[in-house]
Amino acid sequence: MLSLRSVTFLRGDTSIKLYLNSIMFYITLSRPSFRLKKIPLRYFWMMIIVFVSQIASLQANQKPERGFRELDRFKASEAHQAVAVDEAAFYAISSRAVARYDKATGKQLAYWTGPKDSHIRHLNSGIVTGGKLYCAHSNWPQNPLQNTIEVFQPKTLEHLETLTFPETAGAINWVDRRGGKWWVCYAFYGEIENVRKTRIVRYDDEWQPEAEWTFPDSVVKRFLPHSNSGGAFGPNGLLYATGHDHGEVYVLKVPESPGELVHVETLAVPLSGQGIAWDQSDIGTFWGIVRRSKEVVKLRLTHSAEFKALRDRIQWKRDVQNPILPPRAAGNFDSTRCMNPWVVRQADEYHLFYAGGDDDGLHRLGMVTAKTDQLTQWDRSGPLFDKGKPGAFDARWCVLPHAIRMADDRWHLYYTGNSGKGTGLSSFPGIGLATSQEGRDWSRFSTQPVLARSGEPGSPDAIGIAGGSVLKVQRSDGTSEWRFYYTGCPTTGKAHLLNQQKTICLAVSEDGIHWEKQGAIMLRDPERDYENVGVAGPVVLQREGGGFQMWYSAIGSRWGYYCICYAESEDGVFWTRGAESGDNLQLTPTGSGWESQMVEYPSVIREGKRLRLFYCGNGYGRTGIGTAVSIEPNQQN
Repeated sequence: MLSLRSVTFLRGDTSIKLYLNSIMFYITLSRPSFRLKKIPLRYFWMMIIVFVSQIASLQANQKPERGFRELDRFKASEAHQAVAVDEAAFYAISSRAVARYDKATGKQLAYWTGPKDSHIRHLNSGIVTGGKLYCAHSNWPQNPLQNTIEVFQPKTLEHLETLTFPETAGAINWVDRRGGKWWVCYAFYGEIENVRKTRIVRYDDEWQPEAEWTFPDSVVKRFLPHSNSGGAFGPNGLLYATGHDHGEVYVLKVPESPGELVHVETLAVPLSGQGIAWDQSDIGTFWGIVRRSKEVVKLRLTHSAEFKALRDRIQWKRDVQNPILPPRAAGNFDSTRCMNPWVVRQADEYHLFYAGGDDDGLHRLGMVTAKTDQLTQWDRSGPLFDKGKPGAFDARWCVLPHAIRMADDRWHLYYTGNSGKGTGLSSFPGIGLATSQEGRDWSRFSTQPVLARSGEPGSPDAIGIAGGSVLKVQRSDGTSEWRFYYTGCPTTGKAHLLNQQKTICLAVSEDGIHWEKQGAIMLRDPERDYENVGVAGPVVLQREGGGFQMWYSAIGSRWGYYCICYAESEDGVFWTRGAESGDNLQLTPTGSGWESQMVEYPSVIREGKRLRLFYCGNGYGRTGIGTAVSIEPNQQN
């Protein structure tokens, strides 16, 4: 008999049919009448093979589904209405009390409860922004309704002020901050006709209403017999909303014009509705509560293919001549660093673009050439162009070059600018563009970046942005688009996890100049110690037979510096990182020499059946650039 436990069932209509067919097949094989029939053994096993093959085919063609994985749970007696979160703590909210807890240990740090004569009767959701905790509040179920937003000092939970609202029909259930505006939900209860009145209102900084939206019926029906309870904007700009009971989150798009929200998808969560919060200091981390058990739950955004087995297990053989491109003597533009390699092969010659650091710590772009069999004999020349003028986005550094041929007579060179303003990742405000006819002589396209940081708290590139790779992708309808896989820097903070946090993002374009951001497609993995801080510098190749491969720099607590990791995807959006920790780890610091501290900034090209990797070593290229080639797992040379 076929064991159903060996089959992984997927969600959706196809999955339901697969499940039912599996049950029917199992029952048929189990019937005595079936077993009594004399069927040749080879036909029986052919049936088994065909059936299992159909299951495998359906699973392979199923588009990955987004969802959440649980990271932690904390007991909190106030976890009755909602949770809010900031860089260091989470806030459990009940109707008349708020408690602050350490985000790592769950230890209570502060507590507030409303005095007996207080007007505060029914606190709802909360958000920490601008150094204050804002809690939505109403006197529900009293009539007439009185709506307020209660403001607290987050660290001490001192009550600071009450913001009043004239609305007396719907109850304020949540408040959020997005795009420099305030967003407030007024919830209506009862029959469906009344619940349909539930609306979101956008306010300016003076709390004057600007526009409003209602929920689509597909979501309203799930709210019943209650209404919308929690809401928060996620890292890619979509709105996530909950009801009061179901373990579901409704993902919605807010149209530019007022009207009705667009229902994008519904995600299952181990929560019981109520108030939710996105952690703006840790992109992709989502918080909610389970009212019945008085628990606060920490979740992580993921998808069904993220931790499946990898198709390719690539190993690398380092070149014994490494580093093949070390810094030059003092006085050269690349005297202190050779970093960020990007290689283009033309016939039997490599054109290696890189960033060089000079004696004063300024960085410019260069290009060297060498025969493919003479990897230490590079023809060097001066920088391709100078850094930007004072005040420009690239006033101090031009780094992370990526050269690509856009047409027969047009090359694009994308690079990352460092303005010299800000600290750490916040000093990288944009990605610039230079152009060339033949790929050798370059000139700036503009003094402004073609892709800039968002400046939006909670977004994956809020405070900084850096390069990666560009490629042309054929769409299913026969048309094509340019894709830019780049690095987003979402936040800064004293903690290393915040200071160095990076995400991998995607933007698309029709012309390679005007880009539309699609949001984050890969986040740090808090459960893998080699990439639990950040992921950056993605290099993406498209397979000839379909699908995509990505190499990227990952930073984690294991080494405290970069290593090089690998991922795969069928569509270039949902990426698989391997079933077990270490499966996607491809190149690590080693030895006591030039790459003992870190390996980072990969550039990968195909050479027949093998791959060639260029990368840099210690000190972000202070020891230079090296190379490696792919080998089969059992190959020794």
